[in-house]
Amino acid sequence: MTALVATETVVLVLLALLVVGLLRSHAEILRTLHDLGVGPDAELDLTAASASASTYAPAGGDGTPPDRARVAFDVQGVTPSGDAVVVGVHGAPRQVLLAFLSSGCTTCQTFWDALRDGAARHLPGDLRVVVVAAGDDRESASAIAERAPTDVPVVMSSQAWHDYDVPGSPYFVHVDGPSGRIVGDGTARTWPQLVGLVEDALGDRAERDRRIRADRDERTARRRRGGAAREARADAALAAAGIRPGDPSLYGPVADPPDRPVDA
Repeated sequence: MTALVATETVVLVLLALLVVGLLRSHAEILRTLHDLGVGPDAELDLTAASASASTYAPAGGDGTPPDRARVAFDVQGVTPSGDAVVVGVHGAPRQVLLAFLSSGCTTCQTFWDALRDGAARHLPGDLRVVVVAAGDDRESASAIAERAPTDVPVVMSSQAWHDYDVPGSPYFVHVDGPSGRIVGDGTARTWPQLVGLVEDALGDRAERDRRIRADRDERTARRRRGGAAREARADAALAAAGIRPGDPSLYGPVADPPDRPVDA
């Protein structure tokens, strides 16, 4: 028993040392990323290979990894003019495209221009576009107001950037409002490229929904076929025993009616 306790103690100590080492390594990675300028204020490098420059990863829904099935958050902040505002995202009646843009990002200017030209009205899937800039702790309200479109909500909220783990700008988060789940997120170089990615995401989601319905219908059909087969086997067994439809034995004994009271 003493040897067993000693062995367990050694194992626990080794595990503790391993965890400490992992935490220290994680902290070093975070510090290195910070020194390289990676963070909410950093502009995403869209000049790299196309695989990293235009990504729109599916998240949530059946058939996708559980760690990507994230829940959406409502966006709370202020307008560029300083008015408090809350944009309902979780439980919204339609799909929402959150566009995380900044005033100092050169690539973002493409999307600012497209939104001011009314591009949001031509997105597939009846998406509602909401522009989310960082709060006035990191962003100029006047610069955002200068770029803001007139027909698209613009919210300044550093908390939203934190809630959605935004690595830089431009960045887009596609939310299915009724379910409150994130359909996909990522970045793109241009507005047409973003539209293409959204269309692909909607098409993939529609195909998943079709497969789910087909699987559900097939399970229902199998249950019905199984019920019919059981009924046929029961009829065959009754027929082999000489019991036909309408046989009195199928209904059990008939109780005698109660005696009527005798009139005095």
